[in-house]
Amino acid sequence: MEQVKYTQKDILERVFKQKRMGVGYDPADVDNFLDDIIKDYGAYAGRIDQLQNEVARLQTALKASQEQLVAVKQQSQVVTPAATVIPEAPYVAPVVETPKPAQVVTNLDLIKRVANLECAVFGHDAENI
Repeated sequence: MEQVKYTQKDILERVFKQKRMGVGYDPADVDNFLDDIIKDYGAYAGRIDQLQNEVARLQTALKASQEQLVAVKQQSQVVTPAATVIPEAPYVAPVVETPKPAQVVTNLDLIKRVANLECAVFGHDAENI
């Protein structure tokens, strides 16, 4: 990104050199100043575009993360029908490791949870099926 040469205060307080002959400002001095201002506006426009692209990228990533979270929550709410539970199977409390808030839930964590649920519902013999 180009460096901005003038601040708003610099532009406001700018005093142009007066021409020696006649009344008015030196056109070359004014033109140089305006050229620098144009470059500053280009730098600002480039920075704005860069930040807008970053915002769009982050919003897309946020939406994808939210969709993944909804999908994981829906999968964890699936309930096994009561008809498939074997009454004589002893109840084994599932060992579920709860992820820490900063920890990311991975597919391996989900597979472990499902395996623990199967053991609790079908008993230890479900591993041999």
